[in-house]
Amino acid sequence: MNDPLKRAVESLQSRLTPGFVEAQVRELLRQGEDVGGGINATRLIRHLVGDPAQGDVEVAWAYDQLRPGLRAALEQIPTLYYLEGD
Repeated sequence: MNDPLKRAVESLQSRLTPGFVEAQVRELLRQGEDVGGGINATRLIRHLVGDPAQGDVEVAWAYDQLRPGLRAALEQIPTLYYLEGD
């Protein structure tokens, strides 16, 4: 992966607290829900790394790196929940 994305992911891993994740999700919800409701992981990752135009391969890599922290944070926020697709 490219260096800026790697640095963004490394920085995010230590910041994925319930408060931070909730604030980011709420910000995206204020902008509108995705088709089917809620916020999909692709949009969340692009928002978190600060690049809405990030490519799909890079987003998938970043999501794989951040998924454990995101899941752990979301499990501590009763008003939000994490759905994993198939």
